[in-house]
Amino acid sequence: MSFEQSEIKEKLRWLIKVRWAGCIGVFIAAHLVREVFSLDFPMLPVYAILLSVAAYNLYFQSRLKFLSRNFLNDAIIQIGLDYIALAAAIYFSGGCDSPFLFYYIFYIVITGIILPKKWAFMFTGAAIILPPFVWGLKHIGILPHFAIFIDRPVFFADIEIISIYGAVFISTVFLTAYFVIYLSDKLYKKQEEIKGLYLAQSNFIANLAHEIKTPLNAVAGFTALISDKSISDEERNKFKKKIEDAANYINSLLNDIMELSKIEAGRASLLVEPFRIDDVIKDSVGMLFMKAKERNMEISVETEDVKDTFCCGDTRRVTEIIINLLDNAIKYTPEGGNIGIMAKTINDYIEITVWDTGKGIDPHNFERIFDAYHRLYEEEKVRGAGLGLSIAKKLIELHKGNIRVESELGKGSRFIFTMPVKRKVSEGSKNCLD
Repeated sequence: MSFEQSEIKEKLRWLIKVRWAGCIGVFIAAHLVREVFSLDFPMLPVYAILLSVAAYNLYFQSRLKFLSRNFLNDAIIQIGLDYIALAAAIYFSGGCDSPFLFYYIFYIVITGIILPKKWAFMFTGAAIILPPFVWGLKHIGILPHFAIFIDRPVFFADIEIISIYGAVFISTVFLTAYFVIYLSDKLYKKQEEIKGLYLAQSNFIANLAHEIKTPLNAVAGFTALISDKSISDEERNKFKKKIEDAANYINSLLNDIMELSKIEAGRASLLVEPFRIDDVIKDSVGMLFMKAKERNMEISVETEDVKDTFCCGDTRRVTEIIINLLDNAIKYTPEGGNIGIMAKTINDYIEITVWDTGKGIDPHNFERIFDAYHRLYEEEKVRGAGLGLSIAKKLIELHKGNIRVESELGKGSRFIFTMPVKRKVSEGSKNCLD
């Protein structure tokens, strides 16, 4: 979902609440007016309008909750229906003499806030033209002269009519005040989010500069030592290896940044084909075998349940996901600790769990750890830009899977993600259409 769509969806939630409040308010107010002021007007049009509004409000509320749609189209349809309902309410309550004109004006403001500029201008133009048009049709005899306040504009009305206008006007003022407070609160929260993102990005850039500067200094230093003719060939080879390691590390950092940028820009492509998940897991573990051994660890592998199971996806990307998760487990688990990976089949998905006995993660940070611009345990001397989890999460979502974390401080963590299973596998099959 795009940023604009998510913003419109959030505003539509507020609009649906306002619409429910309006329906209830009008229903109660109509009955009170009839009883208190002894006005004899038919309730059938009121019920018809309220029922129609309630019906489409309920429908769009369910769409908002259960269906992923184009929320801009939904907003345009909803606001269009609201204008029709308000126009009907204005017509049945006196045309241009109707107190519902206050609500009409308020709704023009709502349109301007919820919809993009082009649509807001179009609706506002229609809203300005529609009441005089209806009033004109009524007074030249084309539309029936049916209304609650027939030819009784507020400036020439008695105290009862003025009271009704006043009540509608005051309720509109309260709605407008609530709306302004709502927008102010949203604006404040958005400013705080932008501020937090700016600080996080600044910290990320500072950390990244440090991560690149350290190996660059190492390259410069060892290059100078290599040129010293007094050192032995054995030492020179060691220095060359250090330079090669530093260059590979810088290249790895830059690859992570480019990978994340490509995914976020929507330019990451997948070569989707069937693959045996057991083979990919074991190959990934093999690539990190020596790194784990250097920290006096062994990687436990449990894949018996998926030994002959095929998945649909990009083998290279899935390998990257598993390596990122295992690499983090090795980094953040004390030497001699335990780490492992297990996989099992659940319905049409494979569930893969990477676990460790490290220091664990505070539950408050479960969402934050997948943010590219945040990094936990920054005080620790752990190499890397901290992009592994963010990249892994985005690649899993590209594969139509999901990832979650279970952790307890001091007792380790479990990262659990899913991959779709390929059901019908024929020998040499290279498609995942089924």
